[in-house]
Amino acid sequence: MEFPKFKPTDFTERAGVFAIAAQVTALGLIFRETPNSDVGIDAQIELVSGDRALGSLIAVQAKSGKSYLNDKGDHFAFYPKESHKNYWETFPLPVVVMLHDPESDMVYFSDARYYLSIPERERTYNYVPVFKRNNLKNASKEDLFQLPSVDPGAFLEMPELLKEMVETVFSDASFPVSFFEIFVHSLTNLCRHSFFDMQIPIDLAEYNLAAAHSSFGVGVGFETHEFLNRYVRFLIAQNLVQVDYSDYLIDWNERQMLPSFLAPLTARGRELISHIREVEGELFEPDEYRMSVACERFVRMFYAPSDEQRFAKIALFSQRYGSADA
Repeated sequence: MEFPKFKPTDFTERAGVFAIAAQVTALGLIFRETPNSDVGIDAQIELVSGDRALGSLIAVQAKSGKSYLNDKGDHFAFYPKESHKNYWETFPLPVVVMLHDPESDMVYFSDARYYLSIPERERTYNYVPVFKRNNLKNASKEDLFQLPSVDPGAFLEMPELLKEMVETVFSDASFPVSFFEIFVHSLTNLCRHSFFDMQIPIDLAEYNLAAAHSSFGVGVGFETHEFLNRYVRFLIAQNLVQVDYSDYLIDWNERQMLPSFLAPLTARGRELISHIREVEGELFEPDEYRMSVACERFVRMFYAPSDEQRFAKIALFSQRYGSADA
């Protein structure tokens, strides 16, 4: 008598999905398995804080079994298919690979899109490293979502938020800059976007020191960069801008430099601008200053002397490429 066949590997795969679902749920997150045939994405996980689902999502590729645990000491090497690599790099959500060890029931994770987005010449690995320290049983929500350590659910009300930003000033006298000043000076594109670059806080520090007739010059060191990194993390944690934090971390972690970015403001970020303008109306007389505190600045790429040769070479490249194609 003949009966349908079932591959033993299917048990391992399903056990892995069940283990991941259980451990993600234990973290207080929402786990949604892909209900139909997937093409490299097995599930989605949504961030929850308290009793609120925050709309932050990550996609999951789940793998279970010893064959996926290529031990490299402090991490496992995961070799995705080329088609999956291309798919994950363009996927609109961060893609996290989760490897399940059926013997220990441990689940290890890694942000695959983060590693695949690092230019190949700068990659330390030719695979996706899945570090053993990143396991669901010891992880926090922030670890899994690659979010700042500030609780993303602890959104401050507008008066408290503005107060926090005004009062958060770098402690070193050679760099007197606040979160509030950086935020309002970064507004551009009719206040719909925030442009962040190291030059903005440096200009602010120079102006503030000159206005205070300070004997200090602008000083930039490790602590300054940490303060500015904390500013970006604050914006993300308070849901004021839409920054691809995984992409941000490529510069911060891999290149040891403070990234630049142009990011759209969220509805909450635009609400903060409206609140700033309301407070401004209470603090200033109508004719005291013509410019608003929260107004756009213009962003443009500047022309450097070295660009002259580059412009010429680009034009010549176009001509030669067109001639070769003819």
